[in-house]
Amino acid sequence: MRTLLTTLVMLALPTGLIAAPLPAEVARMIATAGETPGALAAVAEVARRTYPESLAEIDAQVGALTSRAEEERIARLTSLRFRDGWTGEGQAGGFVSTGNSDDVGASGGLTFRKETLRWRHEIKATGDYQRSNGAVSKERYFAGYAGQWKLNGRTFVALAASGERDRFAGFNSRFTESVGVGYRLLEGPDLRLDVQAGPALRQTDYDNQADEVAFSARFGGDLSWTIRPDLVFTQNTSLFLDSVNSSLVSTTALTTKLRGDLSARAAFDVRTESEPPAGRAHTDTTTRATLVYSF
Repeated sequence: MRTLLTTLVMLALPTGLIAAPLPAEVARMIATAGETPGALAAVAEVARRTYPESLAEIDAQVGALTSRAEEERIARLTSLRFRDGWTGEGQAGGFVSTGNSDDVGASGGLTFRKETLRWRHEIKATGDYQRSNGAVSKERYFAGYAGQWKLNGRTFVALAASGERDRFAGFNSRFTESVGVGYRLLEGPDLRLDVQAGPALRQTDYDNQADEVAFSARFGGDLSWTIRPDLVFTQNTSLFLDSVNSSLVSTTALTTKLRGDLSARAAFDVRTESEPPAGRAHTDTTTRATLVYSF
């Protein structure tokens, strides 16, 4: 009698409410996807649509895999020593510039990055160089550090220090130090947007006028969008506002993977000074095409 009643109840329930065991091969497929970044969500969604009667089992397996991956990530980041965990890229190619120097020349750069449980680090160095008729016609060098100290949630403390030289823009050197508060507005597997603001100190050694030390308000934004696994769009902007000379620096880039660790990158760089030295243009632009090797 009990078996008959159970059968009648099961027949009366909607199909979607009847749990069924998940096929072993599907469970293995989900487990394998958990070993590949970004693959678990897509495979799990296909499994949910194909086996709606096994939703509870699928969700439980995905939750366990996600928790284990997070535990492993925290353990790995906690155990890192200073010299461990760095990734980097080197790029080399050419550029076309307009503004204070209308030239075609060579461009190169190095970038190193590292993320720990509490910090994100980035060290960058770039250079553009050109000689025309035996004389230097374009020469710009930049080196800088940017750090993010993670607070609760998406909030972080932003630290930055940089030095640059660009005689054709009118200064022999410019050093900038800043500290501020940032927030990660967007955080996903394919899209990330950070914004930050805070005070900055800039020391500029001009080529033909008095040196300048100025306090500024700095605003920044960093966008990274993975359009496809082999195509990434980035936009990095810094705005310095002060009573003497405000500046805007913006770099837009599109990077496409060629093969292995080799990629190609097209970038457009805009630099604007509200009060440039006498005889200098307000805006410089540089268009670069480079090959990028990741390591």
